Amino acid sequence: MRRRTALAAGGCLLTAFSAGCLETLRRDDAWRELVVDPPDGVYVPPHVDETMTYGTATTNGWSISLAATRPHSFWPVAGTERSRADVRSRHALHLMVGVHDADSGVIVPTSVTTTIRRQNGTDDGERVDERSLWPMLSQRMGPHYGDNVVLDGDGTYAATVHVGPANAVRTESLADRLDEPTTIDLEFTYNTAEIEGLERRLIDADEGRGESSALEPMADHPVHRSAVASGGATRVGVGQSGDVVVPTAHIKRDARSGFETPLLAVTPQTRHNRYPLLFMSLSATVSRGGDRIATEALAETIDAQYGHCYSTTLEPDVLERGDELTLTVETPPQMARHEGYETAFLERGSTTIGLE
Repeated sequence: MRRRTALAAGGCLLTAFSAGCLETLRRDDAWRELVVDPPDGVYVPPHVDETMTYGTATTNGWSISLAATRPHSFWPVAGTERSRADVRSRHALHLMVGVHDADSGVIVPTSVTTTIRRQNGTDDGERVDERSLWPMLSQRMGPHYGDNVVLDGDGTYAATVHVGPANAVRTESLADRLDEPTTIDLEFTYNTAEIEGLERRLIDADEGRGESSALEPMADHPVHRSAVASGGATRVGVGQSGDVVVPTAHIKRDARSGFETPLLAVTPQTRHNRYPLLFMSLSATVSRGGDRIATEALAETIDAQYGHCYSTTLEPDVLERGDELTLTVETPPQMARHEGYETAFLERGSTTIGLE
């Protein structure tokens, strides 16, 4: 029988929060123990952490933002397996980078590395941390790139963020940008007390802590487009597999859509907040009367109007009323999970949409 009992971290919650207990929960990952045996899927985590923004830069068609919060554990994913990356005493903060097309705001699947130098009056500064960031998914921020990083005490730092070319098919609307790597520098001031002072709010049991739901997105999180909701696209249907919903549309070849070839656009999203799921492998199969008509692999795609999706060329006469479209997850999203998502989006599976 599944238990969703609120347990005390080191006995702290069995009585009133003492100053010492509360400080332990601020420093450590003891909050994790407030949810025991979470469901196999999306669930409401035990707390919400405040974030702070360090800055945003726009260059060569890219919009790159830098933000931070308290260091915390997360779960990298390899194939269908996850592992836990724990907080270490040397970690100063959890760094988060957002990467979008500057004009449309579409999120860009790519690679991101950061080099952080302490500003000490020299031209280059002293390098204190260098790493490749994980593609990540959190309930409040959505998709981003991040990791826990090491700094050398309070002071001023310069973060050099290097972004690779878009790791997705770019449609005609993005043909003139996002194909070259770019590098930006953002300066920030780190203060230990400021990071530790960021609000960490406990989610009460009567707010759904540990239940199959999700936190609301941050007020300023990016709006993610879906082809199904955009003009110029014809809705095919919406499938669902576990906590993944899959709006699907057909985009015609015409002036309104701006496409030179007709596309089947599949947009896997999280069920509650409709965040796009990046770095997946998907296939689509059309069946008629029990016979398979066509099977195609889908390519990760970004478009200024239709947003992030997985697509394949599909002539309109291939689909007929009564056909079945089966969408299969060959590889789940290769994105590290923040708490509340670590038990979700890990399975291979399929969903079938009947064409009416």
